[in-house]
Amino acid sequence: VLGDYGAGPNHVLPTAGTGKYTGGLSVHTFLRQRTWMRIDDLVAAQRQVEDSVALARLEGLEGHARAAERRLIADGGAGKKQRAA
Repeated sequence: VLGDYGAGPNHVLPTAGTGKYTGGLSVHTFLRQRTWMRIDDLVAAQRQVEDSVALARLEGLEGHARAAERRLIADGGAGKKQRAA
């Protein structure tokens, strides 16, 4: 009881048998985890961008393919270091 109410972390135990595979609930259970990525060198990333375009098209995601194509450098970069838009 002391651990639950006085000295331990605040938590709610799961019900309906879910305690077999998950722990108690906390504020972290309800927070949304966000991830992001930044590409600083578009020239070095061109192969990855080309692969992304091809994969998007294979999956039928034309909008994703076009968004990736906007990050392609038309002249191959000519050694320029460009920042992603």
